[in-house]
Amino acid sequence: MRTWVVVVVAALGLVASTKVHADPATEPKQAATKRVCKADDEPKPKAKQASTKSTSDDAKPDGDAPEKQRTTQMCIDQEIADRLALKRKRRGAVDRLFVKQGRHEISVGGGYYNSDLLSGTYIASVSYAYHMTDETAVEFSGSWTHANADIIRALEDKRGVVLTDTYARMIFGEAMLGWSPVYGKLRLGGSIVHFDLHGDIGVGVIDSSTSRGASGVVGFGIRLFMGQAAAFRIDVRNRTFRQELLDDRFLVNDAAVTASLSVFLPFHN
Repeated sequence: MRTWVVVVVAALGLVASTKVHADPATEPKQAATKRVCKADDEPKPKAKQASTKSTSDDAKPDGDAPEKQRTTQMCIDQEIADRLALKRKRRGAVDRLFVKQGRHEISVGGGYYNSDLLSGTYIASVSYAYHMTDETAVEFSGSWTHANADIIRALEDKRGVVLTDTYARMIFGEAMLGWSPVYGKLRLGGSIVHFDLHGDIGVGVIDSSTSRGASGVVGFGIRLFMGQAAAFRIDVRNRTFRQELLDDRFLVNDAAVTASLSVFLPFHN
């Protein structure tokens, strides 16, 4: 009798040990199925399927099939993703209410012309500019002024020489390259006005009775934008050229300050 009892107990122990050894084989699958991305608040069905599939693939022997990523390797923290997106964002981009790129600017104005050898007088100008970008432009301009009669009469009295043309015209033709590195806004009265600051450099030719030749031109200015099609601009330019007066030649630096009204084509940004 005791022998049968021992046999029955041994058989029950063998069955129990077989179940215990079988449970750990299923535990990795359950644990892998419950893996979720730390960045997600709730587990997603797709993540469960991917994790279960990755676990089954791990159980297979290595072969020619490519190794698949685990679910935890594909999870990306949302905060890190936001930082990476912020770094990829183009820096220095500024929304402009007035866009000049690809537009044509026609300006008409006038101002004051100060000559080294002659008295100051007025000057009239017209210009055309094409804006390749919001920062760069190429400009062609023409200006008209005249030799002041007061200084010519003083020279006549001093030298004892009579000049036949006491109202000699001076015409300037110039080609300029403009650069606008500064764009901003300011408050004028109760409204906000957008503006830019620009610098100019180029060459020109002069047609007058006292000078015929080339000149170098440098300048700077400001544009105050009005709406999307117009601007008010102020320019200061210096012209360096050779001038001949009463058989003497001089290298002069004549400056001019002009105020102009500009129209941009097309009329909208």
